[in-house]
Amino acid sequence: MESARVRFLEEGEEPVLPKWTKLLPQRWRQRKTVDTYPYTLTRVDGVLTGILQAERTAVLTADWRRGAVRLLAALEEAGAAIIVPPAEGEFPRERLPFAEGRRLAQLFAFAGAAEALRRQGRNPEESAFLLAGGEPHIWGRVLSSLGNEVNRLAIFTQEPETAEGVVQRLYAERGLMAEVFSSPKNAALGAADVVLSCGMEQRAYEHILKRGCIWLDFAGNRPVLRRLRSLRPDISAAEGFFFRMAAEGGEQMEGRLAEARAYLGCAAFREGFSAEDWDGERLFSALQEKGFSVSGFSAFGKRVKIKLYPDKKP
Repeated sequence: MESARVRFLEEGEEPVLPKWTKLLPQRWRQRKTVDTYPYTLTRVDGVLTGILQAERTAVLTADWRRGAVRLLAALEEAGAAIIVPPAEGEFPRERLPFAEGRRLAQLFAFAGAAEALRRQGRNPEESAFLLAGGEPHIWGRVLSSLGNEVNRLAIFTQEPETAEGVVQRLYAERGLMAEVFSSPKNAALGAADVVLSCGMEQRAYEHILKRGCIWLDFAGNRPVLRRLRSLRPDISAAEGFFFRMAAEGGEQMEGRLAEARAYLGCAAFREGFSAEDWDGERLFSALQEKGFSVSGFSAFGKRVKIKLYPDKKP
């Protein structure tokens, strides 16, 4: 059992075809690629890798979707148990589970938020946290690493009644009173030091958020993430983590690769991977015991830095 990576052709990269196809007209060569040679399999640094011989914009067509499914079938036959997808571009999700990094990031949400605050020179115990959007099962996952450092928590949702069970559990188990509100005019939205985005709401957050706050997206809301990174350079905005692997001599991995490693190496995480209801705290503890810890932050597959808080000087 192993993980496999998939990717598209990079800019300027030509598909791998038999030499005799060079005798064909260009249009026929393209058709031959789609019908007969839609992918190649190789190993890169020992990792099984499948290359779909199309640019990432082409995979949305029916022909290339069929080619992508054939690639996944070939990877499964070669022994792949989980797929690490490209950082950008939609890839068909048939057959095998995909390690997008989001499940692992959700479990380590508050651990990562605390690390980001420390890098800003701020104390998590004195900071205000906000869950923005989403549903109870997502909040449950994100709250898995809550710990004892959080003293101020709010939930921004268009359906406040759905948060009642979460609020009651937080108070019963931790004595934490969480504020729930539905109006973007509520002062808690603009006062949050850390916003944990749990839904796909397309709200213009860039006009509301506190200067120097931290935005962590756990729902794949890339349009909002792009706007924040473009329009609010004072905000530290990320969608995933890098993880340090204590069992691997301190090796660091980007979130997708770390999630694939967790899937292969942690039975509890693997068994609950596709379930909607998680025992998040148990999974978080199991992964900590395996040596997983947050060591950095990422957006669109690249490392990003946490900006110094505006009232701090280098």
